[in-house]
Amino acid sequence: MGRLLCFAIMIALLMSSLPITVFAGVSAKKTANLENVLQSGVYRIRNRENGLYIDAYDMLYDAKGSAYLDEKNGGEAQDIYVERLTDGTYLLHPQSENGEYVLSYKSGRSDGSILTKRKETEKTEKFVIYSADNGAYTISPATTGAESLTLGVSEQTSRFKHNYLAICKYSGEKDQQWIFEPIETEGITLAFVSTKVKLYAVGTLYATLAPYNFGAKNVTWKSDDESVLMIDTNGNYTALAPGEVTVTATSGDKSASCTITVSKDAAFTWYSQHSAANSDWNATALSGISFTAGGVRKRFMIDKYGRGTDWMDEGCYLASIAMILNNMGAKLTKGYDFRSGQTDDLPADPYTVALANSGNTGATTSRSVLYGNPILVSRSNIDSRFNVNGKSIASEMTYNVSKKAIKEALDEHPEGVIIYFSRPSRNRTHYIVFTKCVNPEEKNPNNYRFEVCDSASYDAARGDHVLFEECISYTSEGYRMSSAVSMITWSIVD
Repeated sequence: MGRLLCFAIMIALLMSSLPITVFAGVSAKKTANLENVLQSGVYRIRNRENGLYIDAYDMLYDAKGSAYLDEKNGGEAQDIYVERLTDGTYLLHPQSENGEYVLSYKSGRSDGSILTKRKETEKTEKFVIYSADNGAYTISPATTGAESLTLGVSEQTSRFKHNYLAICKYSGEKDQQWIFEPIETEGITLAFVSTKVKLYAVGTLYATLAPYNFGAKNVTWKSDDESVLMIDTNGNYTALAPGEVTVTATSGDKSASCTITVSKDAAFTWYSQHSAANSDWNATALSGISFTAGGVRKRFMIDKYGRGTDWMDEGCYLASIAMILNNMGAKLTKGYDFRSGQTDDLPADPYTVALANSGNTGATTSRSVLYGNPILVSRSNIDSRFNVNGKSIASEMTYNVSKKAIKEALDEHPEGVIIYFSRPSRNRTHYIVFTKCVNPEEKNPNNYRFEVCDSASYDAARGDHVLFEECISYTSEGYRMSSAVSMITWSIVD
């Protein structure tokens, strides 16, 4: 257990926030006033000349999600999260469609480029915002010459007769100046599944701000007892000792608190492939998600046994990998999780591992259809899209699965190892996570006994950190050590 504690403390000490770098650019007319540097926040952005507001079509109605000017209507796309990056440039996130898109301009177009939405941020999503010293600002592309170009009103109109927004030659006129009207946070809601975590667990807490969601990047976190639960300002935590702490999320003058209980049990996550409610993962929202592969469309998972109607009915391997990666503190580097509204660096669970495995970046709603088979596991796909504190991970399969080998592997991999079982006579296979040798002092390795996390169980009593001989796969499915074929481990690549 000492190795696991050191592992968890190492992860906690690596957590830190990036510093904010003050940016002072030079506009076409003068140096920006440092006192008027625009800070991150949610705004409605009004044109100084005509009083109309920046808006953006949803992708469902406009293939490019084009930006345009409209009356003040209070729509989500008029609520724009203005994110100030560490290099002093800005991203503009319309709050429609869960805030997953940013406004963009075409690369290489120096004039007349209409603003559209993009999901992944590249150079053409960055803007420079200058103060005009009259309460207004100009917005210039960061990559195409901020000295002479700026955001203005295009003469082109949509089919709804809205004027598009476009990159124009700088003229200094009022129709190229913008008033940023801040939208105040009305409330904050904690958005995590459970208030109970296991000893030495690492993870991330989330909060949702009203009336918008993506502004959660402005939330800071604090624990009232870091000897029990250490947490950084971004919500990344490490559970260090059994007990209770009060965790508070704050944004501006709004805050919300919750009591977190750290159990005395070790931090081995249990994911059930059949339970949407009784396991350690937020699966209840996933009952509507479907994957389509090879002409077969099935829901990702349903509650209880699917009998072939859901992908996770065969998801023991996927769930087992997710347990290991979560215990390691691994994060999906690129992806979107509609359950939390978070983009990138997503904690490992069967859903995010399925995204990595099938090449997806994530669904936008609970009723989306995704491509690819989430269950036909490719460890290389999964390993390449997850990392631990920025370091790559790599898996290895070996075929020595004696009890001695399992115990030695657990000494090197306290996050657990996966054992692959096969019963050819019944045409059945299964994967189980072995987490602990309960009698390491035993002199005869053949007498070693192990605790396991078995995804085949619907309830914790027969799957969550139980003796192998008491798990459902042993008692009901007939799997024995004699049917073990191979062992899979994961390592952090230095």
